[in-house]
Amino acid sequence: MLEFQNVSIYRENKKVLDNLNMQVEEGVILGLLGADNMAKTMLLEAASGGQQPDSGRILLENESIYQEKTEAYLCFGYMPKQYGFYDLLRVEEYFELFLSLYKINGRYRQKRMEEILELFHMEEYRNCFISEVPAEILPFLCLAKTILHDPKWLLLDEPFADLNVAYRSEMIRILLILQEQGKSIILNSQMFPELIDFITNVAILEEGKVVTEGKTDAIYVNALKKSPVRMHVLAGMEEALMVLKQNSLVDRVTVDGMDVIFRFNGEEKAEAELLNDLVLSGALIQNYMRDRVNIEQIFRR
Repeated sequence: MLEFQNVSIYRENKKVLDNLNMQVEEGVILGLLGADNMAKTMLLEAASGGQQPDSGRILLENESIYQEKTEAYLCFGYMPKQYGFYDLLRVEEYFELFLSLYKINGRYRQKRMEEILELFHMEEYRNCFISEVPAEILPFLCLAKTILHDPKWLLLDEPFADLNVAYRSEMIRILLILQEQGKSIILNSQMFPELIDFITNVAILEEGKVVTEGKTDAIYVNALKKSPVRMHVLAGMEEALMVLKQNSLVDRVTVDGMDVIFRFNGEEKAEAELLNDLVLSGALIQNYMRDRVNIEQIFRR
């Protein structure tokens, strides 16, 4: 388990992380969401061993990753927003450099490089200078470098940035393989539609704190409940409004032409019963749907 205990970090007299607490179980794919991009980036950097907290502790298996003589940093692979490539190196030379920095021995070094090139389908680029590698391949090159030393935890800052749908799908394919190999993944990203089924857990950060965290599907259902219902009424508007007024789980009712907009605060069974009451009232309902834009906005905050 990776644990953040009362972690605070300052930048220019401003608290970027403010007494942040969070526990991350092994094997998850945790998405860091919310508008506070500086806090999300700082959390990843601190967890990688690159930014010691001003106060609080970051523990891996109950041991501080910042204690003296620890090699906890070897358990983490950190992919920053800025890749920091060496353009005059060939891809194979680039991998060789980092394998040597991580003190990977020569016998295993070549085997590991071949494994990475195969996983990322990058064999054709092995002898290319990094400056010659297509821009859309660079995020994959950075991720490949990140996992060279076979870390248990991957800390990825905007790995899907500037990728189109096809390349996002390819990135997801690789990350799922890595998860199957036993790696735990924490990433900072927008919640693109295809990520909802990929990310297992989410944590929403605001003003340097975790304000919401949990399983992705549970957070999604919560978001759905908070999203207003838009109902199109062809006839029987008065009857429909009376049913809504009498239901204690309905609030914030407004009328927009032939549409009624309201919030429903109950579970699925109670909502089904509301729909049945509306039909029995004689109201002619053509459409009943959640405002999906608001749901996505919750994930994209």
